[in-house]
Amino acid sequence: MSSGVAAAAARSAGLGGLAALGLALWLAPGTPAHAQMYHLYLNCQGSVAAGPGAATPADTGVTTRAATASAAPADSDKNDKNSASADENVQARTRAVRSAAKRGDAQLELALRDNNMSMLVQRSNVLPTGQRLQYQATQTHYTATFLPQMAGAGFRKWGEGGLFGWYPPFQKMTAARFAIDRQSGVLEGEIVGPAGEVLGLIDMQCDPKRNEDAPAPRF
Repeated sequence: MSSGVAAAAARSAGLGGLAALGLALWLAPGTPAHAQMYHLYLNCQGSVAAGPGAATPADTGVTTRAATASAAPADSDKNDKNSASADENVQARTRAVRSAAKRGDAQLELALRDNNMSMLVQRSNVLPTGQRLQYQATQTHYTATFLPQMAGAGFRKWGEGGLFGWYPPFQKMTAARFAIDRQSGVLEGEIVGPAGEVLGLIDMQCDPKRNEDAPAPRF
């Protein structure tokens, strides 16, 4: 496949289409064998919001659009109501981020592997670098959840070097969940506390990148 054809396909495809494109490129002669295993690399940039405004009680957490979409009923009238609810949720999330006491830059580089539905955090300031997560793929989103116990004792040392120092209440984190829109590349995430309360919000834009541009360790 020529580089011109590949570039044109990338411009017209969503993230799911780019995964298929990556497989096609691997099948082309001369492509390195390791590309077979890791089909999509994402570079996500955005912000993390915390403090009053972003934080919410356990029973009023701001739900991501992916969660709203997955709960959509089949009936068309109910779908209309669900669409209105989703719009309200987006507006509520926007208000929460804008009114947050603290906002900082967020960065996340991911490599996705579709034969075992895993992703590697290659570089990040909101999740531990080197952490492997299991993800789920629907027609609209990739979703994943990070649990601190996954990283063991290294999690607290990692957090104290950045995220916890920036906003100490994040030490109460029991999960960080996020969803990536497969068409637009929009990432929405929540940092969750022990009672299910939302401690902070993560909002990013994810763009696909080439394997050659990925930081070590490459898949």
